[in-house]
Amino acid sequence: MMKLALLFFMVSCCYAVPKNLSGKAFTFGGVTNSYVKLHPTITLNGDINSASVCLRYFSDILDIDRVQSFFSLATRTHINGFLLSKKGNNNHYHIVGDSLAQFWGLPAKLNSWNSVCATWDSITGLSQLWINGKPGSRKFIFKGGTLAGTPIVILGLDQDAYGGGFNQNDAFIGQLTDVHMWDRVIAPCEINNFSENKKFQGGNLINWQGKSAWE
Repeated sequence: MMKLALLFFMVSCCYAVPKNLSGKAFTFGGVTNSYVKLHPTITLNGDINSASVCLRYFSDILDIDRVQSFFSLATRTHINGFLLSKKGNNNHYHIVGDSLAQFWGLPAKLNSWNSVCATWDSITGLSQLWINGKPGSRKFIFKGGTLAGTPIVILGLDQDAYGGGFNQNDAFIGQLTDVHMWDRVIAPCEINNFSENKKFQGGNLINWQGKSAWE
């Protein structure tokens, strides 16, 4: 999959820039404390009781002892509110409300674009992860929980404090693009469409194809 352009990663900006990011990717070139901060497309008027996140990443790192963080959502009550990361190449982490689910053996590829989608529902507590359209086993995390308050969303690093506390050893090295977030559990057909680059309805909280604000 060829991206039209690359937005090379900047350490910090003074303000958020609303922009359509369709066809663009952020490049994370090394182990640093640099990151991208995304702002939700809409103002959240209540707690998050279910959520889905999809994104694509490209990396050639195969250090089995090193964690790489793609997507980190934190609230004041839950630092790991919604976290997506991987260790090595076949061990992917999904954390919701500081509760961990690990997914092994899904078909991630080195030196290739990989699609990742994760869903979570508070009522059932069910979490599931898809890599390149293949689903992992359903797992139970954070049943009955809510993500309350204003979220901070970071790409490329894991928040160990609300909006900070970064550890460069968790830094992602590679490219990230097509980040979407919904306040619902999206259907498997929507995940398949995303994974296969077919038409799909973008996220209502974060939409890479809409006027997403980043800094």
